[in-house]
Amino acid sequence: MTDEATGPDLREGIRVSDLDDGALLAGRVDDEAVVLARKGDEFFAFSAFCTHYHGPLAEGRLDGDTIHCPWHHACFSLRTGNAHCAPALRPLRVYETMRDGDIVRVGSEVVQAAAQEMPSNDHIVIIGGGAAGAFAATELRRQGFGGRVTLLSRDERLPYDRPNLPKAYLAGRAPEEWMPLREQANYAAERIDLRLSTTVEEIDSAQRQLRLAGGEMLSFDRLILATGASPRHLDIPIDPTARVHYLRTWSDADALRAAAEGARRVVVIGASFIGLEAAASLRERGLEVTVIGAEERPLEKVLGSAVGEFIRRTHEEHGVRFRLGRRPAEIRARPVILDDGTAEACDLVVAGIGVVPELSLAQSAGLNVDRGIVVDAFLQTSVLHIFAAGDVARYPYEPTGARIRVEHWVAAGRQGQAAARNAMGLQEPFTTVPFFWSQHYDLVFAYVGHAERVDDVEMFGSLDDHNAAAVYRDGGHIAAVVTLYRDDVSLAVEAAVQQRDGDDAILNIVRRAFA
Repeated sequence: MTDEATGPDLREGIRVSDLDDGALLAGRVDDEAVVLARKGDEFFAFSAFCTHYHGPLAEGRLDGDTIHCPWHHACFSLRTGNAHCAPALRPLRVYETMRDGDIVRVGSEVVQAAAQEMPSNDHIVIIGGGAAGAFAATELRRQGFGGRVTLLSRDERLPYDRPNLPKAYLAGRAPEEWMPLREQANYAAERIDLRLSTTVEEIDSAQRQLRLAGGEMLSFDRLILATGASPRHLDIPIDPTARVHYLRTWSDADALRAAAEGARRVVVIGASFIGLEAAASLRERGLEVTVIGAEERPLEKVLGSAVGEFIRRTHEEHGVRFRLGRRPAEIRARPVILDDGTAEACDLVVAGIGVVPELSLAQSAGLNVDRGIVVDAFLQTSVLHIFAAGDVARYPYEPTGARIRVEHWVAAGRQGQAAARNAMGLQEPFTTVPFFWSQHYDLVFAYVGHAERVDDVEMFGSLDDHNAAAVYRDGGHIAAVVTLYRDDVSLAVEAAVQQRDGDDAILNIVRRAFA
């Protein structure tokens, strides 16, 4: 996607009657690509591409005062351009609009005033530099919090775009400069005390203090736990000379890229999202790839048999071999020995068998922990001045009332934003619908909703034609919808689920799209 400006010259203007209410029009202002939006008798103009992955906003969805990106569902304010819903952090440029009778024109870029700061002597500390932590810190300043903000990260790198690691970065298509979410100067300008390579060893919830590695004590008024998750490790005999890699951090990805340079054959253990995305990237690098998975079809438990079979065929068409219905029994210096006694020769191994939430700090601090840090609708833990967000948080999911814990990067960022607002005392329940995407070569699947299990899958369109949707039911009710190259459907379903429109409304959206 480029920034090439096409469409009508919006400085010259268009007829009001040429833009329907709720419609979006791609155009240009001088050499800038700009989108003009209509909401009733109001008109809004803003930069044409999402500040996350450059999605074309003219193909997005207008909902109230918000524009939704079609690719990864970032949300921006029509009036200010502010990014108020992950995965975008940076705002859009906005332009003045002028109406003269039946003509509406777009003028100069509007310089937005900074958020009015609310003076405070409070200190909010965030533990964890992943999506939840990074978005929480930025949200505090976006909302005008004037107190101290400290972001503690064990990573030695600035907070970065984790979903890119097994995708374009591992494949070698994304340079290092694409990876950080923001530059060091941005944190400094917003007075966010970002401390990298910092480990918290203990939380004293009663005294509201943290003990850092090295002995430093750090006091806080409110705390946001965004400690994330760590890769689940293989529990089988492994030869110490075997080159086994896990992929969670930027450093992990660098190590795997370096190992791939001198390798010819790789075994990926785990037909998971991250395992299959890594397999696709390593095939792009020219390696021979074999995937070992316990399931009969990749991702069948999550996406169903039809989509799972399609994903298998897609990878096989790109040269990936599968050993499905098998588990690794032992990893020797070169081969991986399977549970049926057969061997798969390889130069290196990538394990993608899931993650484990980092709960030790929460447990030692006396927080209520049950397969995650238990939080309420405001992401508040059993200790009132401590909040939790991201992979560690187990929260009440409004559509079902059940507590869930999700491991999606976009969801983590949105939880971080919500936890930040509630740490400021805004008391906003977290009701956002989970969303994630998965890329396999040139195919991108978008998943909206949350299904703990799947009773029934109803398919629409054609997977082979790259124009499809799958509707998943849990207990007879629609729990999730997955689309392939139908961003319009994904956005509409997300809005319907968010508004609690019900199963019939969701099903009608999908049916109309594929009628």
